[in-house]
Amino acid sequence: MELVRQPHDLSEDPGSKKTTDLIVFSMKNLKEQSPLEAKIERLEKELKRVKDKEHQYRHLFEKSPIMVYAIDRQGNFLNINQAGVELMGYGSADEIIGNKFQDFFFKDTDEFQTYEKKIHTHGVITEFTTQMKTKDGCVLFVNLTGVLRTTVTNKLKGYEGFVTDMSEEFVTKKKIKESEEKYKAILDNSLAGIYMFQNGGYFSYVNKRLVKIMGYDSADEIIGRKFWEIVAPEDRELVKKRGLQREKEITYPQQYSFRMIRKDGSVIWVEMRCSHAPYMGIPAAVGNFIDISKEKKAQEEIQMLSRKLIEGIEEERRAIASDLHDEFGQALTLLQFNMESMQKAIPADLDDSKQVCNKMMEQIQKLAEKIRNTTSRLRPDLLDHLGLVPALEWYIENFKDQVKNIKIDFQAIGFKRRLPPEVEIVIYRAFQEGLNNITKHSNANRVDIRLTGSHPKVFFIMQDNGIGFKQKNNGMPGEGLSKGIGLLSMKERVASLKGTIKIKSIFNKGTTIRIELPMK
Repeated sequence: MELVRQPHDLSEDPGSKKTTDLIVFSMKNLKEQSPLEAKIERLEKELKRVKDKEHQYRHLFEKSPIMVYAIDRQGNFLNINQAGVELMGYGSADEIIGNKFQDFFFKDTDEFQTYEKKIHTHGVITEFTTQMKTKDGCVLFVNLTGVLRTTVTNKLKGYEGFVTDMSEEFVTKKKIKESEEKYKAILDNSLAGIYMFQNGGYFSYVNKRLVKIMGYDSADEIIGRKFWEIVAPEDRELVKKRGLQREKEITYPQQYSFRMIRKDGSVIWVEMRCSHAPYMGIPAAVGNFIDISKEKKAQEEIQMLSRKLIEGIEEERRAIASDLHDEFGQALTLLQFNMESMQKAIPADLDDSKQVCNKMMEQIQKLAEKIRNTTSRLRPDLLDHLGLVPALEWYIENFKDQVKNIKIDFQAIGFKRRLPPEVEIVIYRAFQEGLNNITKHSNANRVDIRLTGSHPKVFFIMQDNGIGFKQKNNGMPGEGLSKGIGLLSMKERVASLKGTIKIKSIFNKGTTIRIELPMK
């Protein structure tokens, strides 16, 4: 604004009121602007702000570590930053600008049209995974973002956005996916039912085989249920206790058999292996099992056949013992009576004849004693008539009379009534075989025998202080056929009644045989 000086009388006193008012008026006009001047000032400020923004945008555009692009509506490159140039494998932006965007990106025209459609529909794309070809022909997996570029009048000018190289991540995801698919295929096609439970026993995973074994239609019918719900009531408490403990920590046994209930209510036997294995930071138990119902049935049939075979053998022994006692015993008794009559009929002067008769009578008595011993070994009358404990006590007393260098300590506890005959005979035969082995092979001078009845089981333990023997993995002698046959027979007898036998032998410390049988 131009300052206009008002004419005044120079002779007038500068300090007069009139002069002062003129100066104030002029200074006031200096502070005021015309509308045109104000608009120009606003435009200058806006221009400066735009330039600042453009400078900022240009800085971000050039310095961005990821590719930034701008294309027109026909898909021609208008601009690309240095990161984009390097990503695409070129030396400068000039080699790219003017080329078709879709010549470098997208697998085909349809994918580019999908890209355009998404931008026009939503106005922006935050994620669009596709492929990009570099100058040397390499293919990269990239993620595109895009927004519409429009004029002030909202007319479409083209598109712009970012390009992020996702090749490494894509390859990693692909490997992970392939690995997951591989292990999923292994799990789904496994011959064993595989499972995992967490959070206090709830199934979090089951494979297809488990679903099939248990007779369900899908895994959804099992996942989320408590694992012990599909265990048979007879085994439920034991399996539940072990499973909950295993979910928290490593515990044993990690392998055992139990019964499970299928969807239709039928019961199957399974052989289970399970271990503690946290998953996703949450304690878990992971395991597998196979259906052993057929094997279990076959085993039961074998046990039944073994039991019948043993019963047949024992019956045959009983019959032989009875025949020896009744037929041979009576014949020997009659023969002895006849010899006594003959001795009385011989004249007194025939001493030689009487001596012959005496010798024959002694031989008859020895033969009768051997027959009694044989029948007792085959099937002692005491076992049939009085029971196991009196039969063992009689056998031990008879053994002490014949074997002087082995001391036997026998104790029987908890027997108010007799055991079933099949249990008594198995223990008696194990006792008989064990004592026979000790006498022949152990060089022991002491044997401790404990027989304990504790419902519903009976325990028999025989321990000697002999030289012991080298054991194989199954507990049998590593060498020495004669010892092995007796112990094998013992194991078969115990197995026939669904009992257990453990044999432990330590060099120069002796051997222990522990048998556990059900009382029923």
